[in-house]
Amino acid sequence: DLSHNQLEVIGRKTLRGIPALKNLQLDNNRLTCMDETVLHGMNDLEVLTLNNNNLTSLGKDIFEELFRMRTLRLSDNNLICDCHLSWLARWLRRAPRLGLYTRCFSPNNLKGQNVADLHEQEFKCSGLVERPSGECVSEPQCPHPCRCADGIVDCQEKALTKVPDHLPEATTELRLEQNAITEVPPKAFAPYKRMSRIDLSKNEITKIASDAFLGLKSLTSLVLYGNKIKDLPAGIFHGLTSLQLLLLNANEISCIRKDTFKDLHISSFLSLYDNNIQSLANGTFDSLRSIQTLHLARNPFICDCNLRWLAEYLHRNPIETSGARCDTPKRMQRRRIEALKDEKFKCKGVEEFRTRLAGECLIDSACPSGCSCEGTLVDCSARGLKEIPKDIPMYTTELLLNDNEIGRIKSDGLFGRLPNLQKLDLRRNRVTGIEENAFEGSARLTELLLSENKIREVHNKMFVGLTNLKTLKYYNFFIFDSPSYYQFCYYCYYYYYSNLLSNPFNCNCHLAWFAEWLRKRDLSGGSPRCHAPPRVKDVPVQELPHHEFKCTSENDQGCLGDNYCPPKCVCTGTVVRCSRVRLREIPRGIPPETSELYLDVNEIQTIHADRLSHLKSLTRLDLSNNQISILANFTFANLTKLSTLIISYNKLQCIQRDALAGLTSLRIISLHGNDISMIPDGTFKDLKSITHLALGANPFMCDCSLRWLADWVKRDYVEPGIARCAEPHAMRDKLLLTTPASAFQCKSRVSYEILAKCDACYTFPCANGGECEALPERQYICRCAPGYHGQHCQYMIDACYGNPCRNAGTCKVLEEGRFSCHCPAGFSGDRCETNVDDCLNNKCENNATCVDLVQAYECRCTPGFMGEYCETKIPFCTKEYNPCRNGARCVDHFTHYTCECVVGFSGENCTINVDDCQNNMCQLDGVNDYACKCPGDFTGKFCEIAPMVAMLYPQTSPCQHHDCKNGICFQPMGSNDYICKCAPGYSGKRCEYLTSLTFVHNNSFQENGVLLYDGQSEHLAVELFNGRIRVSYDVGNYPVSTMYRL
Repeated sequence: DLSHNQLEVIGRKTLRGIPALKNLQLDNNRLTCMDETVLHGMNDLEVLTLNNNNLTSLGKDIFEELFRMRTLRLSDNNLICDCHLSWLARWLRRAPRLGLYTRCFSPNNLKGQNVADLHEQEFKCSGLVERPSGECVSEPQCPHPCRCADGIVDCQEKALTKVPDHLPEATTELRLEQNAITEVPPKAFAPYKRMSRIDLSKNEITKIASDAFLGLKSLTSLVLYGNKIKDLPAGIFHGLTSLQLLLLNANEISCIRKDTFKDLHISSFLSLYDNNIQSLANGTFDSLRSIQTLHLARNPFICDCNLRWLAEYLHRNPIETSGARCDTPKRMQRRRIEALKDEKFKCKGVEEFRTRLAGECLIDSACPSGCSCEGTLVDCSARGLKEIPKDIPMYTTELLLNDNEIGRIKSDGLFGRLPNLQKLDLRRNRVTGIEENAFEGSARLTELLLSENKIREVHNKMFVGLTNLKTLKYYNFFIFDSPSYYQFCYYCYYYYYSNLLSNPFNCNCHLAWFAEWLRKRDLSGGSPRCHAPPRVKDVPVQELPHHEFKCTSENDQGCLGDNYCPPKCVCTGTVVRCSRVRLREIPRGIPPETSELYLDVNEIQTIHADRLSHLKSLTRLDLSNNQISILANFTFANLTKLSTLIISYNKLQCIQRDALAGLTSLRIISLHGNDISMIPDGTFKDLKSITHLALGANPFMCDCSLRWLADWVKRDYVEPGIARCAEPHAMRDKLLLTTPASAFQCKSRVSYEILAKCDACYTFPCANGGECEALPERQYICRCAPGYHGQHCQYMIDACYGNPCRNAGTCKVLEEGRFSCHCPAGFSGDRCETNVDDCLNNKCENNATCVDLVQAYECRCTPGFMGEYCETKIPFCTKEYNPCRNGARCVDHFTHYTCECVVGFSGENCTINVDDCQNNMCQLDGVNDYACKCPGDFTGKFCEIAPMVAMLYPQTSPCQHHDCKNGICFQPMGSNDYICKCAPGYSGKRCEYLTSLTFVHNNSFQENGVLLYDGQSEHLAVELFNGRIRVSYDVGNYPVSTMYRL
């Protein structure tokens, strides 16, 4: 299918290599000639359409070998019915069903008459008329009205409006100056490898394709002066390695990319004179190694710090002969660049930002009039502005427009020209609305302040382009509702702050999405509340359950906006185009006035009738190239004005009987290229206006159930004779249109594969004796036999119920009620209870101990080493690692260190002041000493001598000779004997029995570890496992008994 293109000639070799072609559609092109032999050898060609072209004649033998031709269309051409076309009348009379409505265009006396109805004598040639050769000349040797000689094509002053399409292959010089050419198209001169000079001067050229001069490696001169060129596309001169002369003067060029001249190594003359260039990037002329003359004058150069390099370059290379001068800043105005000293080129304030990206063609604007600029902040606040200034610099990162009178944010591409904008303040204006796509291109904007405006509606394309928005403030709006579903901030991927307070939200069914959206995001900025309906007034939106968002006949107001267009779609007038945007379903909210809807080339699987039923004005619906598998009953029932329905190239298997009900205005329907085998009788009963039905490329089951369709297509010939039978075998490849209805017979049972296309139960999806129950739209449900469950009754209640495998192991059922555990990486054992030893191939060094983890290990270093693998010796007692304090001396023992403390301090690092009052009643602590103030008549340094018997105490104290094993001796008051106070875990009169284990500290910092283990083949173990105490013991039976602490 090559229809609806701009083909002009079908030459002798155009269709070479496709002899098996059966269908060739060339209608609606600009064909003026078809070679007489182009169709020779295509013996299988059945359909040829040439309607609506510019053919004036056809070669006598063009249809000579087309014996299987069944469709030929030649109407709406410019056929000249002279003596050379008489053969066509004879041929059409022999094939009366081919070429219907083929009419003469000239001469006047025959104009409009059917060719087949004319007699032989009416085809006349006046005078000496040369017989057409039958061949098509596709490439003229010399373009009209140019002159060609000796490789030179001279087209100067010929009023040409475009570059000639064809030139002699040997052209070396092309003169196109002083014409009206406006554009140089891609690869305009690529076929002419010998081209050495091109002159395009004094034209009206405004656009040049980036590959316009591709392949011209022999080009030495290129003249482009005197045009209206504003931009030189990237790579335009790349590959022109032989270019010596390049004239670009007298244009409107505003910038030169840094690599524009990168391949012009031998160029000697370059003119950029009289353009609009404001700055040039350092390195622009580095590739011009042979440059001798450079013209830069009459350009408005900004002589700031970014152009200092040019002065240095011209000092080293005195090749600029036109007298280039500065235009701004004012302090440098009219001064010659080559005469200025380098230090004169300075940047003040924001000047540096304007020209720093000149090599990327990003020359920035000056600070807007009336605004102030500081760094990358542009402050236009409180200036009485009624619209946003158009000349905001591209370097702007923060734009303050608050406290003005701006009324509407327009979609004029302004914010797309501010690629660095991060914060936009529009508070306290008079903004009533934001046009769709107004912020498109503002990918770096993170903060948008819109509070205290007059916006009443938030639509789904309001924030398109704000992919990094994090803060959005719009309190004190007048929002009553928001768009259906989640689309008002569909593009705000990083959105974390929103202020929605003081908005009277109507919590009906249209706002249910919003509650879910709020719950999924941890947004700061207040909790919006419902304003209506009364039963939920003042309830926080995100706390309202989904079933409470209800619509009633009195409260069904939604907010799609007057200019609503579904996401990813383009709406122009009443035409909605959603093609090639990877839609998985038909979008909601399609404007009701839509007349044409294009949903082709997407991933739609189901047609939701409720999303189309409101389109009362729809005349064209294109659903081609999707993944639709079924047309359910009454899908298009409300589309009474639909005239064209295209569902070709889907995965359509089933058309239910009433799927097309209600389409009384349908003229064209295409079901071509699907997987349809059967169509129920009566499916087309409502198609009263049908003129074209496309059913080709479907595997039809041509038995008695399809006989009605064979009769139906023969009635008005609405099917072009393409649809063929695929089954049964006796009917294979026969046409529905031409095969007699009597041949459609039921002689065998229809295969389950075909029946399953509309009834999925014929795929027998239910296992283990389950019964399949068919549901609408090819759905089904399995009724399982006792003992089985699952969508397809595929699961049996078995030994794996409850999953006895540990550590996320997968249980697999074996025969006879047994099971096995498939362990995840890092575990093994019958029940995946064993952590695989990852220490087998460890990298621990210096005698470090490897500790096995889950799919990992840890190296525990021996004293004196550190690092992930204990590979580093700890540098004890160095300046970087000396933990000893209070004047202590550090001693390095290789594996550890010690601190030799001065008198009065203790501890590992000598950080503890020795408590000399410890174990004494008196607490007047000093350094290395203490003093006791004795009560009553007690005496002695330690007040240890009681009255009367003080001299006897040291010899008579019972604790002088005690036998406490694991504790301390204690003499109670008034007793002559002592008792032993045991340390934790010990008991007995002398603390001689170990009765329990205790931790040194109160807390454990690991969830797993062995506390106690005893035994070899039989054992008792106490351990921490996942933060709980686990006790396991093995006394010879299996499995091992295990107990957990709750």
